[in-house]
Amino acid sequence: MKWLQYLPAHWQKNVAEYLTRPEAQYDQISAADFINDLQIRFEDDSNAFFSYAFYLADDEAKEVAVFTEHCGYHVFPFAIASLETLDKKGKILRSESFLID
Repeated sequence: MKWLQYLPAHWQKNVAEYLTRPEAQYDQISAADFINDLQIRFEDDSNAFFSYAFYLADDEAKEVAVFTEHCGYHVFPFAIASLETLDKKGKILRSESFLID
């Protein structure tokens, strides 16, 4: 997992924990982790869409990191009004909000 060295230090720990979760059967991110799309709407009404992605949240750092299959990773502050995980047919599988009180 040499690529982990390029992440901010606290995200290196978060990703390592994600990869060693009980249901994981491997110790690295694989194509099987990138089966959904993400739609993000921010507090200012701007938005972002990622194909083949997943996200992890860090409550302590107040950040969300989006990991994409082909476009690297992106870290956002908790200014996310909604983050929807979508299947390939556009069905919302999960919706969360990450806002600082």
